[in-house]
Amino acid sequence: AFFGDKNHKAFSRFCLCGHEKSGLRAYRNMHPAMLGALGYAVMSCATLGGALERLVNYYPLISSGSLLKLELHDHIVKIVSIEVTKKVPRVFIDAGFSILLALIRWLVPHYYVVPLGVELVYAPPGERAGLEEVFGRNLKFSAGHNVLVFPREICNYPLITASPKLDRLHADFLRVQLESSPTGFASSKIRRAVAQSLALGVTPTLDSIADALKVSKRTLQYSLRNEGLSFSMVYNDVRQALAHDYLRHSVYSIKYISATLGFSDQSSFYKASLRWFGMTPQNYRDLS
Repeated sequence: AFFGDKNHKAFSRFCLCGHEKSGLRAYRNMHPAMLGALGYAVMSCATLGGALERLVNYYPLISSGSLLKLELHDHIVKIVSIEVTKKVPRVFIDAGFSILLALIRWLVPHYYVVPLGVELVYAPPGERAGLEEVFGRNLKFSAGHNVLVFPREICNYPLITASPKLDRLHADFLRVQLESSPTGFASSKIRRAVAQSLALGVTPTLDSIADALKVSKRTLQYSLRNEGLSFSMVYNDVRQALAHDYLRHSVYSIKYISATLGFSDQSSFYKASLRWFGMTPQNYRDLS
């Protein structure tokens, strides 16, 4: 979900009852208030870069099924969406990115921000006019993750709604909300930390994730138990979801995927694939 709780059910009905192109219509209907408290908190940031960082950091407050990651490079910035649960229908992907792009343009109306490229996990559609109208023509399909690519300079764009006083209040409020939210603090936040650790080539452990989240190991375990979960369950779920994405929506080699997911050898990955999907990694890839 890319919405505050009050809007999520209506958004889901809107997506599920319409044509698969319905997600793109969200671009015209976006307002920061749709993101709940996070939307208002984003508006008070000084720059677009700060707003994007806040959106990513507190994204677990509005989504339990995906992670957002902000990647800063020399000349570009990437916003990466990683699904950590089941496969998401195209309409939700289009809606999420349409809202994100519309939010960016809403925050800096004096600059017309255009993506340098957009990567989407689903296969090339038969008709692309709607996608090109919203995102431009530099589209890549069957990608490993959903990604928006922008010039790095957009991070320095000032927000017309910036407010230093409100910014401090919003930051404190979001921090309390995240720490008091079972889904935000525990499973969603841990999923994000696990995925980020794997992306950095570091095998996550209970201790390392507790350190990353600045909580004690006991607190982390207690929070997960409140949701009927354990760290090993969350770790396994994230690896399974990432394995699905890599095998079905990327051209990475089996060896690369195995190493990226933290397996010590390919045979361990094969065994996990049999447990997750009932078949070998290559056979699961061949289904796509």
